[in-house]
Amino acid sequence: MRIKIKSSFRLLPINSSGCFFALVFLLFSQAVQAMVELKDEQLADVTGQALLQMNKEFTNGYTFYKAGLDAELRLNMNIDKLQLGCGGVNGTDGCDLDIDNFSLGCVANSSGQCITQNPVLGSIQKPGLLRDCGNGTCVGTNIDKSIQDQLKDFIINRPFFQFAIKNDGSTTLREVVGVRMGGEQVSGPMSFGSLNVFSGFMSGNAQLDLQEQGRGRNPQDVAVTCGPLTGPCPGSLGGSGVNVFGLNEPDRSLGLDNDEACVLFICEEFRNLTVSFDGVTRNSPVSVLGNRRSQALISNLNLGRNTHGGVEGAVAAIVDSLSIERSSGLPSGLINLIKGLIQGQMEQKIINQLAAGLNTSVASLDNNTYQLPYNLSNVHQLDVSSSLFGLSFQKEDVRYPGYSNAVPVGWAMYAPDAFTLDISDRTTAFVSNIAGNANARNGNIVGLEAPLRNCWGSSRFC
Repeated sequence: MRIKIKSSFRLLPINSSGCFFALVFLLFSQAVQAMVELKDEQLADVTGQALLQMNKEFTNGYTFYKAGLDAELRLNMNIDKLQLGCGGVNGTDGCDLDIDNFSLGCVANSSGQCITQNPVLGSIQKPGLLRDCGNGTCVGTNIDKSIQDQLKDFIINRPFFQFAIKNDGSTTLREVVGVRMGGEQVSGPMSFGSLNVFSGFMSGNAQLDLQEQGRGRNPQDVAVTCGPLTGPCPGSLGGSGVNVFGLNEPDRSLGLDNDEACVLFICEEFRNLTVSFDGVTRNSPVSVLGNRRSQALISNLNLGRNTHGGVEGAVAAIVDSLSIERSSGLPSGLINLIKGLIQGQMEQKIINQLAAGLNTSVASLDNNTYQLPYNLSNVHQLDVSSSLFGLSFQKEDVRYPGYSNAVPVGWAMYAPDAFTLDISDRTTAFVSNIAGNANARNGNIVGLEAPLRNCWGSSRFC
């Protein structure tokens, strides 16, 4: 284990002043000569609170012994490089946990909101809301110091060590197979410059918002086929297929290949059309479980055409709401007579391009079995609030009390419901990002906010 730490912390006993003064009295009183046995009636009249807390329980095949403090631990800590479990049982070529610029706590404004650092140039990190960005263009590492009001701590209430004992009933076979460090309640900000490798269990929530276009928040209509900057998009008709309106993706074009829709003798090329459509929202779980992982998986996005759990597939919902706004060929009223055929072909093209861009099959999208990978290196902030958060090491997979999953051999972190992936963009930008490059299949579909700022006074860690 290689750790560099620059930190400060405070240990605050809870309601323990009476115990403290009683202990001082006992230590320094000349009158105390020996222990005095109390009768049951006398013990019944005595109340107090111990600083040390002990607990034992049997669950999940192990006996768990807990030793903790009835105290509150407030941490404001910076670690340049945190590496745990390097080499060992999980392989000699890496670490179980590998994190650059790890922080507990943050610098906050007067409202208690953490201030973020500037994104790394060239990365896909989103800018923080509290940074000094002037007109929206952030330069260098400029931070508005006037909004720095306080330090916000990472708080561990009643910290403890918990030991997982196997074969506890046997004096010859009893062994410690795991040790967990946690608290009865853990809360506060945690930040990563780069979460390179993760072991254990971490879960969150993905809020997917494919925004409407030609309506509502994005009132400008969009072209069906790709624009002059990204052509050709020939489709089945040959030629460039570039839309005649000169509109480019991802702002004003779906970026689809050119095709043709006909009813009887009425035909129209997609390149001659602009459309509008409703948006789609999804709320999906994100999780990572196992040893030395670099990606989380977003499940139940329902991106395809079929209905699952009473929710229409995203592609079907978008296409069903489609309206044709402009045509350079036939009048829109006449075009709307063949809208159904256009919708069917557009739906097939969108689903095909999504599947190709995500390197999966159309069936996996339609059946809602596809899980979208997301690179953990894009996760820079965790907002911890859990009685289950913990850091542990074990010689075999152990499911500690309250855990939904066993954590794996080696070092592991358990962080349930710790982060949110806010994926909100125009539908054209979402489709273009997936179909036009390898970002999505490689786990970089969207950037998140930059790491938290944790510099204060003469301390330097940014």
